[in-house]
Amino acid sequence: MTVQIPYQHSSGYISHFHNNELDSDSGRDYNVTIKYLDVKEESEEGHTTKSNHNDSLHIPILLCLIIALGGFIFGWDIGTIGGMTNMISFQQRFGTTDVIRDGDTVFISTKQLTDLQVGLIISIFNISCGVGALTLSKIGDWTGRKSGIWFALVVYCIGITIQIVSCGKWYFLALGRAVTGIGVGITTVLVPMFLSENSPLKIRGSMVSMYQLIVTLGILMGNILNFICERFYKDPTQNIAWQLPLFLGYIWATIIGMSLVYVPESAQYLAKIKNDVPSAKSSFAKMNGVPVTDSTITEFIDDLMENDYNEEETNAKSKKMQSFVKRPTLEFIVGKPKLWLRLIIGMMIMAFQQLSGINYFFYYGTSVFKGVGIKDPYITSMILSGVNFLSTILGIYYVEKWGRKTCLLYGSTNLLFYMMTYATVGTFGRETDFSNIVLIIVTCCFIFWFAITLGPVTFVLVSELFPLRTRAISMAICTFVNWMFNFLISFLTPMVVSKIDFKLGYIFAACLLALIIFSWILVPETRKKNEQEINKIFESE
Repeated sequence: MTVQIPYQHSSGYISHFHNNELDSDSGRDYNVTIKYLDVKEESEEGHTTKSNHNDSLHIPILLCLIIALGGFIFGWDIGTIGGMTNMISFQQRFGTTDVIRDGDTVFISTKQLTDLQVGLIISIFNISCGVGALTLSKIGDWTGRKSGIWFALVVYCIGITIQIVSCGKWYFLALGRAVTGIGVGITTVLVPMFLSENSPLKIRGSMVSMYQLIVTLGILMGNILNFICERFYKDPTQNIAWQLPLFLGYIWATIIGMSLVYVPESAQYLAKIKNDVPSAKSSFAKMNGVPVTDSTITEFIDDLMENDYNEEETNAKSKKMQSFVKRPTLEFIVGKPKLWLRLIIGMMIMAFQQLSGINYFFYYGTSVFKGVGIKDPYITSMILSGVNFLSTILGIYYVEKWGRKTCLLYGSTNLLFYMMTYATVGTFGRETDFSNIVLIIVTCCFIFWFAITLGPVTFVLVSELFPLRTRAISMAICTFVNWMFNFLISFLTPMVVSKIDFKLGYIFAACLLALIIFSWILVPETRKKNEQEINKIFESE
């Protein structure tokens, strides 16, 4: 039953009452919605309209960009660590094996890290990112999304400090990278989640995609700095060559942390977890470019309250069958509607992103470019990361234009084509100049299609799949899966390539085919749908 009462102010407050006292004799349970309408919204024709202000998205987009900056430290580490470990000064500082290098005029005695040590230094970051994502991202529910990101930045800076003062011991450096990884891992959960909750619904996909854009920007800038440091600091004793990227990490973390001061806390978090409706209204208004009195704020609060009521009814009906549904540690699996299926979808999409073979291209791309005379790995890295960054800019547009499911299907189909082409040309004709040119074109095309589809849409889709009450733990698990597959592929690719060479591309192609089938059958379209609408999708299946 809905009662509409004219009200002189545009507060737009809606409340729900559901108890048996409304009709104690009949024993019926009413769900009454009392809606206060702003009489100023009455037009001359007598019908109700929304306020006629001009919504401005400039401020919301800027605020979302500030949130997305949290992904920069992730990209910065990816963009710098490979070049750092190849620098002579880095090897001299942390190496344990004596080698002789042929200098310009004399033979120079230096030290060098073993391949195993370099592998551990790089890969321990991926493992600790997964651990941080899985174990500590819940802090976003305890203290808020902003405070959780601030905490992650502090952990990140502690890790940088350990690396800088590692006293020439490679295992202390690895420890510092492990601590840094924990901080970055937390941000890989909280930043996309914060963006998804704070973004205006009609551009939510594009705003969450900015996280991926900032990550690729960090990679590109890290590659450029490595190139500069390698050119200007060739002396094995000049530790500034590898320390400068680490020192700059302090600056990036400070900029991100200070910028977040201007961003309001997530309205969904404030309303549903902190029960602070006034602050939630203020946050929603600021992040949507509307006045606090706008009717869309009323609709937002009403949707949250109605969704809570529906969840209570659903859990009450299944209480006898699944009494353990209320346990926080199990609700993300057995909760309704079909949270277990959503978790499987999220985990598989995250795994498939890595199984697409994108890291294989970044790893093996250097060898391909050497075939046409570009032998400097620093230049190759800048070319590939430049293509990645520029293409991701387009991805911000297409992830909203095409939708999530279409992006997955269209992107995976194109990636499958280019991966098959790459593997076939590489296996049967890579000794000619023409085939090398084809491989370079295919490499850039693959990165382009990944950057506009599978790269950004993965985090967008996963951030939209889950209800607020289980979003933190569910996204943490999905992100953990992404990090573990990232680690496994990065760790195993060199060994597998040494055995089967370009034929590894056929394995990735099979994974892309599986992604197409999986997306077609199980992945729903979540574009421009709120939490309640997404719940209904899984209720009807």
